[in-house]
Amino acid sequence: MAQAASLPDAAAIAAIVVTYRTGPVLFDCLDALAGDAAITHVVVVDNGNPPDVESALRDRAAAWPKAKLLTGHGNVGFARGCNLGAAAAPGAAHLLFVNPDLVLDVGAAAALAGTAARGPQPCVAGGRLLDDAGREQRGARRDVVTPWSAFVAFSGLTRLERFGPVFRSPYRERDPPPPGPIRVGAVSGALMCLTRAGFEALGGFDEGYFLHLEDMDLCRRAAEAGGAVWFDPRACGRHRGATSDAPAAVVERHKAAGYARYFRKFARGPWDKLQAEAMALALPWILTAPWSLRRRAAMRRP
Repeated sequence: MAQAASLPDAAAIAAIVVTYRTGPVLFDCLDALAGDAAITHVVVVDNGNPPDVESALRDRAAAWPKAKLLTGHGNVGFARGCNLGAAAAPGAAHLLFVNPDLVLDVGAAAALAGTAARGPQPCVAGGRLLDDAGREQRGARRDVVTPWSAFVAFSGLTRLERFGPVFRSPYRERDPPPPGPIRVGAVSGALMCLTRAGFEALGGFDEGYFLHLEDMDLCRRAAEAGGAVWFDPRACGRHRGATSDAPAAVVERHKAAGYARYFRKFARGPWDKLQAEAMALALPWILTAPWSLRRRAAMRRP
């Protein structure tokens, strides 16, 4: 394991990348982070890459004075991996979580750190995720997700949105880009920044999530604690997506489990609890049905 470089001042930004069998785009991601002068440290959390990738990561960490590699712990999930990465950069005033299949634009880290610091705290700031054609991807800015809005989104009932807000999608990527940061219900963990103080006040990510929904959980807890969730369109990254060789059905099962945990955790009354249980039963089938997997594969193709 490479030793961490010192983090010099209160403006330090540590980028944390959790990777599991990501593929070659991982190194494009790391090169972009290493080339951004605003990022003072890069922590790579290796959740289980092939030996040749792990060896290449060790070489990169040894060559980069601002890099640190955490490896050997196995696939502990995204939430715990992020928490491990945050703990490995104790001197950083800002924590920037970046998906390993995202290539960050220069200037995005500084923009997000500034937005995360504007408060109120605890504050979560997220950026704009673009595909290779420059189109905004789904998930970077969202309303607070409810059991009903999730069902509307996954069932395709959002096609009826013109008939009323009950069919409104919680995903807002089709809205015109705002001129500057705006408050939203949730942002994506693919590109997310918090102050360290805010992150620690929230207790980090909930490690009860293995993969998916830990980002929405963190946003929800920040808002309920009196903080804020900001979407900053100035902070952009090219998100390749679906580069991992993890089986799609396994990923969708983790997503279904994440939704079930999220809805149960934030259910506040009998009706909320009833909806949460109904969705917990329905989502494993909705997300892993063959037609659903084919539709998601088609959406990922350029």
